[in-house]
Amino acid sequence: MAKKLSERRQARKERAKDAKEAKREAAAIAQRRRQLQVRMSAAIGVLTLVVAGLCYWVLDSRQLMGITLLIGGVLFLVLALGTLASGVQPRDRTKAGSINYGKRD
Repeated sequence: MAKKLSERRQARKERAKDAKEAKREAAAIAQRRRQLQVRMSAAIGVLTLVVAGLCYWVLDSRQLMGITLLIGGVLFLVLALGTLASGVQPRDRTKAGSINYGKRD
């Protein structure tokens, strides 16, 4: 009987160890993904400014420059807001008491 308990305890420790390792790997992957998003956002911002400058000075087209800034600005905004939103932890909704339906009459 004591042998079974020891084996169960050992198995439980192994599962806990594996869970910690998986959590650590997931955190590292998430951190790399966030860094990539920040780099992509910065690259799109710089690339937008470079292309807009080329359109203005080389092609002498203010309209093309404006369109380039508009499209690049929207892409930059979407990536930047997505990067910020990915760092927000969701609220725990597993308990019935954590649901707030607002003020009641």
